[in-house]
Amino acid sequence: MSEKKAIEGKFYEISIFCYMIVLLILFFLIDLFIKGSSALVPLLTLCIPVILVILFLSWWIGKCKIVVTDKRVYGRAAFGKQVDLPLDLISAVGTISLFSGVGVYTSSGRITFYCVKNASDVFNAISGLLQTRQDKLANVMQETLKKEGSQSTADELKKFKELLDSGIITQEEFDAKKKQLLGL
Repeated sequence: MSEKKAIEGKFYEISIFCYMIVLLILFFLIDLFIKGSSALVPLLTLCIPVILVILFLSWWIGKCKIVVTDKRVYGRAAFGKQVDLPLDLISAVGTISLFSGVGVYTSSGRITFYCVKNASDVFNAISGLLQTRQDKLANVMQETLKKEGSQSTADELKKFKELLDSGIITQEEFDAKKKQLLGL
């Protein structure tokens, strides 16, 4: 039985945006250098950390990818970390407002996929799969309880029949107990 893709995350192109900001800052600094501005040194001490932070953010969340199938969630989380989670290991899902993300929760913790354009759609797809799994489990438990209940009723009737056959209880007592057990 093959798996079917439910949804794939669409991502904001954060890398291009970050590189454009870095280029604008560099052009601004080069312009100041060419003009011989005295503000160049203080601006360099401010701009270099800003450039590094922007490049770090681009690297940190620029490679995220998430695919949801009927059997698993896989892709790349922050820092390019490869993720492959069977649905049975996922305990919850949530949206992350910071950088428009989706958080997938397991017993080991949260795995976050950032910059997802269709975060609510991905969230709804995973939630639906988790709800379906939960409903199936509840149905199996109900069927198991019904089987156990009917077996125990049959066992009880068998015990009372043995008591009747051995003369410990009367036919009237047996009939009354039978009606009680069968809900008649």
